[in-house]
Amino acid sequence: MKIITASGERPRVLPWRGDAPQACHGQFPPLQGKKGGVIWPDRVEIQVEVAVVGAGLSGLTAAYHLRDRQLVVLEAGSQPGGVCLPGSYRGQPYPAGSAYFYLPEDPQSLSWYQELGLNPEKARVSPPASALYQGGDWYPDCFSAQGLVSLPFPPRVKEELQRFAGELAELEETWEPLGSEVLSHPELDQLSLKQYLEEKRGFPPELTHYFDPYCRSCLGAGAEDVSAWAALYFLMSEFSPASRTAAFPEGNARLVRALAEALPRSVLVQHTVVDLKNTPGGPHLLVWDARGRRHFRLAAAVVILAVGKFVVRRLLGPDCGFDLKAFQAFRYSSYVVAALCGPLTLEAPGFENWVAGEPAFSDFILSPRAGSPGGPRVMVLFAPQPYPKGRGRLLARSPGDQARELLEAVARHFPGLPAEVEEIHLYRFGHAQVVPYPGFLSLLKSRVKSRKGRIILAAADLEGLPCVEAAIIQGEKAAGQAREILGI
Repeated sequence: MKIITASGERPRVLPWRGDAPQACHGQFPPLQGKKGGVIWPDRVEIQVEVAVVGAGLSGLTAAYHLRDRQLVVLEAGSQPGGVCLPGSYRGQPYPAGSAYFYLPEDPQSLSWYQELGLNPEKARVSPPASALYQGGDWYPDCFSAQGLVSLPFPPRVKEELQRFAGELAELEETWEPLGSEVLSHPELDQLSLKQYLEEKRGFPPELTHYFDPYCRSCLGAGAEDVSAWAALYFLMSEFSPASRTAAFPEGNARLVRALAEALPRSVLVQHTVVDLKNTPGGPHLLVWDARGRRHFRLAAAVVILAVGKFVVRRLLGPDCGFDLKAFQAFRYSSYVVAALCGPLTLEAPGFENWVAGEPAFSDFILSPRAGSPGGPRVMVLFAPQPYPKGRGRLLARSPGDQARELLEAVARHFPGLPAEVEEIHLYRFGHAQVVPYPGFLSLLKSRVKSRKGRIILAAADLEGLPCVEAAIIQGEKAAGQAREILGI
């Protein structure tokens, strides 16, 4: 398919952004030969109380709560943020990754945003927060009691779906909060969402397909591959009448920027931790400085590893005390975020718009939501890659191939839109989010500990749930554990 814009030119496709695989892949030796690589410098070059490894949302949250201590934050990438990245087209900001959050109900959590100079109430998304596009028709408010009645299902299924939504609201009252050491209703973790819906609830497969784009986008895999517990936990937030979605124009990049700017020392970007030694005096880190093209040794009283467990298992040795085999149970999805930029005229009712039956992408956000004639506008496509084999395919794809596939997919649903696209910005995330497959959350609660000695683990994957709130809670928890170790 050849796409020509209204001006008679092809859309300009920018190079990949997002993850920079070479930042870590070129530095980590194979797992089986982990200790046989770089020679450690004898001299400690940097000594601090706390070293935070990873400047995603979890690491920056931990650092923020420890900003009164002697602290350093190390980030392998070229900028802080992890998957919370900002994008811009002709002055129009858009989320290039993590896009929204839920306004907390408790005043303490709300005041945390205000303390950072953010006004979350002003970021509240006007309804409808979600809309479903299926068969050429829009179904606004597709995750609300009011919107469910308009969905294209038989009356009996809609009645059951409304009952299901009501039961989720009741179930939420007995659910343990994020950060808990126990798992409420563990039996639900042994089933996939598909099994729960079709075998336990007796819903038809059409309803599973209705939830599938949501599962792929928010949980990293389809309804047949994710734990019913995890899916129901997420759906509680969607169906709850008390939930309030909030979003900044550049997504959650605004939050990580506020956290980074509040630190007394800038994040050391392009600094990759490639090894860790657990010495009697505290952990030592071997750091690769990509700018200076050299390794150096860093000593800390406490180390917070706010990175995915696929990295942690390459850093920790058997002397660190963690159950290293448990880290092999972590599985991750791969993701593409594509910004289709131009004077777009497409109108969609929701803030987040779900497209049923489309394998190439799951949902999209328009930025701004309502455009002005001829003004710059961005359609942010969220394109989870096929689980579990999406990462290899993603690393092998050229930006041009990816752009062509997504434009063809958009044309299937909105035929006139590709001709309005002037630029395509592509972001790839190889280990985008942890996948809570059936049984994983139970294993996580029973076998994975977040602290051993002076080494603390953080990151959203320790909750087993890929969401902003999980990352924030893990960062806060890690900061509290660091203070216990330091005796303050």
